[in-house]
Amino acid sequence: MLTEIEKEILAHVSTEAGWELVEAFARTRRELPEEFQHGAAMLAERLRAAGLTVKQETPDLYLGIPRHAEVRCEGRVFRSKATALSPNQPAITAKLVHVPARDGSVRTHSNDPAIIFGDGVTRESLKARVQGRIVLTEGLSNPGRSDLLEKLGALAVITINPGKSVHWGASSTVWGNPLMDDMERLPRMVSMAVNREDGDALAAAAAREAEVTIEAEVLHGWFPQTITTVEIQAEGPFAHEFVLLHGHLDSWDLGVGDNATGNATLMEVARVLHANRRHLRRSVRIAWWPGHSAGRYAGSTWYADRHAFELHEDCVAHINCDSPGCKDATDYSRIRGMAEAQPLVAGAVADLFRQECKLDRPTRGGDYSFNNLGVSGALLTSSMVPAEERKRRGWYAVGGNGGSPTWHTEDDVFEVADRAVLENDVRLYALVALRLAAVDAPQLDYRIPVRDLSQRLAQARQQAGATVDLALHERLAAQLAEALDACYDADASAPRVPRWPAVKRAARSIVRAGYAERGVFEQDSAYATPFVPLLAAVSQIGRHPAATTSLQRGANLLRAELAHALSAVAQS
Repeated sequence: MLTEIEKEILAHVSTEAGWELVEAFARTRRELPEEFQHGAAMLAERLRAAGLTVKQETPDLYLGIPRHAEVRCEGRVFRSKATALSPNQPAITAKLVHVPARDGSVRTHSNDPAIIFGDGVTRESLKARVQGRIVLTEGLSNPGRSDLLEKLGALAVITINPGKSVHWGASSTVWGNPLMDDMERLPRMVSMAVNREDGDALAAAAAREAEVTIEAEVLHGWFPQTITTVEIQAEGPFAHEFVLLHGHLDSWDLGVGDNATGNATLMEVARVLHANRRHLRRSVRIAWWPGHSAGRYAGSTWYADRHAFELHEDCVAHINCDSPGCKDATDYSRIRGMAEAQPLVAGAVADLFRQECKLDRPTRGGDYSFNNLGVSGALLTSSMVPAEERKRRGWYAVGGNGGSPTWHTEDDVFEVADRAVLENDVRLYALVALRLAAVDAPQLDYRIPVRDLSQRLAQARQQAGATVDLALHERLAAQLAEALDACYDADASAPRVPRWPAVKRAARSIVRAGYAERGVFEQDSAYATPFVPLLAAVSQIGRHPAATTSLQRGANLLRAELAHALSAVAQS
């Protein structure tokens, strides 16, 4: 139920300025570096006009922006797009081989050949098919698949998108700006896409053992790109803490649903919270990122690097705002976010829209660049067109725009947006931010992910058998669950206020245990990972000779995280 203060604040929600920004960005590309900089200047001008104090930082980000791609086969030229961070590729000709995807529409960013191409497909059997050839397969862009095929000796991959559209995508497994050693990990093999009709024609050509010629032009380099932030400053004992509300400003082409509507939502939330800042207990920082697709989340990753210590010490949670406000997107039943935010997000959805909401585990994407720092993520995705309506329209799974196949295409134009839905989403993001920032203890229930951790440990112990002892890990998780129970009232989803500082310290390790493999100030690769990735090797026990060593090291790191979390709450 909405409180009187929440009702008062939400009554200030308007979309006038936000809709004007959507209209302006519907005429303004934000794809090339100089186009993005123009968009950032437009945004800053409008934020200042709303009475907000704007901070801008301009780091050099590594981008790889597709400019042209071509596929030629048997006298035909097929419309195609290269993925972001693909290499420049002069024309090459080779035999085309069709390797059907497991279900024809794989979305997971895995590099496991069995997951991508079907049970029984191994690296060895796949290499025999693809080495020295141009590979044709189904789905959308998948950095893990591209990396796998490159390592197996394929010359290029052409992905058959499921419908009439050809979608832009990404192919790099490097998350954010590359380190010096990462430069060698950037893609050396071009990844491309064609639509369903052309893909079927190419599959028929592959069956005839035809040759195909491909080429791609991709703009690579380090470019100055501006990160724009606004801080809504609170007062009081928790004012040093902050909620990070963020979304990407760059786009493919005009990118109205992805993400002009998100930019407008962030601006309107900033305006509403600024006007009602007297109610805030902790601050709210709002950020607009560059380098989302063409830099594999380079802007948010740079920010995580540059502001690592304040994020690690004082950021209560982050909220990603991507593709809200799209036409007919009135369904909030399934949203991606971390488990501890389930009561927060579900409560906000119920109070605003009278819908039930289930949070699904966030994937490795969507500017979730704060996992290694241990910062909880409350939202990754946004409102959707209802599932039955998407099915009726014949839509397939995409990464935004309310589920519309306009996502990552030239068709992502003004007509994709809807002002009434935008206002709904402004209210949702504002309310979620308020329930983190306008209370003494934020509505984050870490008992939920610890229960999930315990279940995962029990499964892993059965899989590991006698190879790696996980009994102590299970005991630590049980002790942590008991210690956390003492921090919460039984019917509350927020910890008791005096226990919040201890819970926050423990939360860093709880989040890292669920989502991170590398160190706290590092970034994991852009692969799909299971819950508790430090235990991922358990699935390879008996199948890979190095799995036991990998599992033991991961288990050691996980034990340290569990022990740190327990110490934080037990000694407070």
